[in-house]
Amino acid sequence: MKKFLSLVLALVMTMSLVTVSAGAKDYADADKITYVEAVDVLSTLGVLEGDANGFRPNDTLKRSEAAKIICALNLSPKTAASLSADTAPFADVPVSHWAAGYIAEGVDAGILAGVGGGKFAPDAELTGYAYLKMLLVCLGYDAAIEEMTGANWSVNVAKLAKKVGLTDGNDDFVGSAAVTREEAALYALNTLQAKTVTYTNKGTQITIDDVVINTGVGELEVGKTFMAKNYTRLKKYSGEIKDAYGRPAVEWVYKGETIGTYAEEPVLVYTESVKGKDIKADLKAEGYKYNSAKKAEITNDTYKDITGNGKVVEFYAA
Repeated sequence: MKKFLSLVLALVMTMSLVTVSAGAKDYADADKITYVEAVDVLSTLGVLEGDANGFRPNDTLKRSEAAKIICALNLSPKTAASLSADTAPFADVPVSHWAAGYIAEGVDAGILAGVGGGKFAPDAELTGYAYLKMLLVCLGYDAAIEEMTGANWSVNVAKLAKKVGLTDGNDDFVGSAAVTREEAALYALNTLQAKTVTYTNKGTQITIDDVVINTGVGELEVGKTFMAKNYTRLKKYSGEIKDAYGRPAVEWVYKGETIGTYAEEPVLVYTESVKGKDIKADLKAEGYKYNSAKKAEITNDTYKDITGNGKVVEFYAA
């Protein structure tokens, strides 16, 4: 289906202005963070945190860190911080381990599992698929019903995660690779905005050759978004919101305090001189076209003189 571009906003800025940071919670390594919006929101909530070295956006996520994120999302960071384990949940996770409470809670909730042999491997890396599976279970999806177990579990996780929108914003997603800390923030932010689900009936569970199968499963009902259900004081505003440069943007607010204002992704970006006919061709390639009332807005020479020369022109759909 074609998308109609009823209005194109051309925003011209000098290259020096484009590099202005949106915040990233004043981490020492804020200039290295790509998913600033996600890091800001999740840091404000206390779900993900940095340390003396900054947020470390490109460090790979450890399984123990994922356990903390999952518990903080589900229970609230304050409640999750009070968790403890009375007995060692795994042979390699003693009760004194900083993540023992998170891991024990995650296992009890059916979201986390060990790696076999009575171990959890708390310091091991986590793949994108494994992390997305945890988030999908947080939303209410049953791993067995949705076939996120067994030989093809990662394929089914990938399909469902894409359908739900958990990887939105990362066009370079590789699920078999280790997930980074800032990717973890992005997928958690998408989870907050995704709809929760419940099953009217989970049916009967049977196990065949170590594969869990649910029969007689009822309807899947879609409910509120995760943040509307669990983070009622977190709000996202869009529509009439603009950033400091007039770009269409979204604004996040928590407990009445603004977290930040973040420009939406532009449809097209030009850093060199470009003619109107090339812009129209690029818009068509992106799936956009003008309605009859707007066809005259871009002529062949319209943007030839205002692009290039150290400027950026961004186009946004409205």
